[in-house]
Amino acid sequence: GLGGFVIPAENVRKLSGAFRAIKENGLREEISAKVTSQGKRVERWEKKGSALLTTRNIERYPETRKIIFRVINKLEQLDAQVVFYGQEKLRGTPSQVKETNSHRYDHVMRQLIQRVNWSLPDGENLLLVLDKQGERERLEIFASAAAFMFSSENATKLIEPPMEVESHFYQTVQCADWICAVLGRIAAYKYDPDFAEYKWAVKYFGDRLAQVTSAKSKIRSSTDDARDIFPEYLGNYTTCYSASD
Repeated sequence: GLGGFVIPAENVRKLSGAFRAIKENGLREEISAKVTSQGKRVERWEKKGSALLTTRNIERYPETRKIIFRVINKLEQLDAQVVFYGQEKLRGTPSQVKETNSHRYDHVMRQLIQRVNWSLPDGENLLLVLDKQGERERLEIFASAAAFMFSSENATKLIEPPMEVESHFYQTVQCADWICAVLGRIAAYKYDPDFAEYKWAVKYFGDRLAQVTSAKSKIRSSTDDARDIFPEYLGNYTTCYSASD
């Protein structure tokens, strides 16, 4: 899946400064040990959401939860709106599921673009900024998005094809990564019994995240037997797999 947030252009700089402050205050000890003590530049240091949002960190360090709440609160204060689209990955080999990673990513990208398009008021446009992908993925993203934006009425607000940046230089992209990590934990809990440990993501963040998320967001099930996830269900403990899974 893909996700992030839309934010008014005049608030981007404010979010960048606020996120950096939240990150550096909340992770002060780690930054001191891994960054400043080694003579590295703090403004280029990145903590990936997948590394921050582990079950161990959530259970042992209450500050981790507080950091995420501060980020969500700041997004709300700055009129940002979380938007996401994902789909449950089919089980099996490529020949069995008849779907390649490239086709899946292309579909998800188009879905995300149109859901952002639907989430914006009339008369507003957007630039889409992504964390840097590999060379092949970047070319595929550009070609697919460029074709879609000029052929679909659901992509009319996209000014240019998605742009890619190095996330360690951009605080706002790091912020989006943290939000996506929360969404990823919730989705893993709901769609795969092997990730039952991520129940904490639903418990602590589901309802709060739903409050700042566009109603157009969605995670689609891969089968008719399972449920799709909409924002209002992010804080619901009900899983989306059958008892036989």
